[in-house]
Order: sequence, then C-alpha cells, then structure tokens
Amino acid sequence: MNSFGASLVALAMVAAVGLAVAQPSPPSRTADETAVLAADARQRDAVASGDGARVAALAHANLLVNAPSNRVLTRDDVVRMVATGEIANDNWERTPESVAVTGNVGVVMGRETLVTVAGSEQAQMFGAGKKLDRRFTNVYVREGGDWRFLARHAHVVSPAMPGAPK
Repeated sequence: MNSFGASLVALAMVAAVGLAVAQPSPPSRTADETAVLAADARQRDAVASGDGARVAALAHANLLVNAPSNRVLTRDDVVRMVATGEIANDNWERTPESVAVTGNVGVVMGRETLVTVAGSEQAQMFGAGKKLDRRFTNVYVREGGDWRFLARHAHVVSPAMPGAPK
C-alpha cells in the first residue's frame, strides 16, 4: 500500500473512532423509569394486537384518553374500541423521548408513527392506509407494585407544523 492509501486508511480509522466517541450514550434510567417504560411497551403491544382483555388488565379503572378524534374516552370505551377494531393501526411505532417518575406516578412522552386501518376511527377521519405522525403523553400510576395505565393524550401532528416529520 502506498503512503496515500495508508493515509486514507488512517484518516478513515480516526473518523470512525471520532464518530463512535461523539455518539451520545443512552440516558441512565432508574429502576422505576425502566419499569414504566416496560409498562408502556406492554400497553402498546396490547393495543397493537387488538387484545381488549389485555388492555383492560393493564388499565387503571379510571383510565381517561384524550384521543386524536377530539374526544375523551373512558377505560370501557378504550377496551371496547380495541376489541372491535375501532382502535387499530398498522406499522405502529412508538418512540419514547422522555420518562419521569415522581412518587407513584410515571409519565412517558414521545412520538408515534402509524398507518391507519380500514374500519378504524382514525381511518374514518384521515382515510385508510394513511401514514400519521403523532405526539403522545402516557401516564401510569403504581398500584400494588404494578404500573397501571391511567391517562393518555395523543394528537396527530400536522405536516405544516414546524418540526413535523417530513
């Protein structure tokens, strides 16, 4: 290898090491924060699978959801709507961006992307097969050692909003 080739290899190695060092490390989480994020993942999986019984088991009796349909849903509404497919999404990805725990209350905030499913409430509002970007806040309360889903606010992000995904 000539000196030019060796210089390029050395430069590439230095750049790779620099990029690896420059990557932010994942935030360290407390045990409670990790447990709330796990509860949030279970809640998302229950809804994604259309399992109303599992949604009911994870939800607090006083669950309230400020839904993208511009109405407030109760626990019974959510369980029924998941079971009947009124709440249904394809390719649903949830990205928690922040989690905080204060006493027996845990809050998860972040973004979601999904594709609407024919027959779902969101498909009626936005059309079936439509990709949506949403922001969400999920609230959990610790009850008997378990984190129970207590409240949610989710809204669709308008593509015209500053900072909206393209």
